Amino acid sequence: MEQELNRHIPWWTWVVAILIQIVARFTGPFVFIQPGFYLVYLPYLIGSVLILWWGPRVVLAVAIASLLGSLSGTHLSPWGIILFAGSEGLKVYLGWLFWKYLKFDRMNLKNAGRLFYFWMMAFVIPNFIGSYVLMAVLTLDGIFFQADFLRDYLQMALADTFMSLVISLPVFIFLSHKMTQNGWTQWRKSPFE
Repeated sequence: MEQELNRHIPWWTWVVAILIQIVARFTGPFVFIQPGFYLVYLPYLIGSVLILWWGPRVVLAVAIASLLGSLSGTHLSPWGIILFAGSEGLKVYLGWLFWKYLKFDRMNLKNAGRLFYFWMMAFVIPNFIGSYVLMAVLTLDGIFFQADFLRDYLQMALADTFMSLVISLPVFIFLSHKMTQNGWTQWRKSPFE
């Protein structure tokens, strides 16, 4: 069981995760619906895949990118910025927890039923939980109106869920085998072999 994990993934995954998240954070505002809400929110979409390959180091990358992005362009209070970064990190971290504890890395995900179950547990459920916390932070800090909380929450959660199906899941499926072959993942065998 232990030998299935690759404990020696390259050191550069720390740096690349942070750089990718910062680029994703600053390109996200080009596709927004209203202030603070993006149709294609790249830090989540990319982070939710990277964390499955590289583990919790990606949470640090998401938090750093969120802090930098929040300091440079939002009207959040200092505590709001910290809570915002934490809630964005939570969204991707929950996906990794489900990945780890439900042992998806040991499953063959070629089966459509298992792939759907994996998508629900690693992307959809963490997204709905994380989006709720994120929307609560934004609402409590005055970015969104409390009366519109449910509508805004559902809008955010459904947009990220749809984009995870269109962007994150295909990227994960098509690149996992290559990433594993190169030794760039935490696990030694791709779930799509």
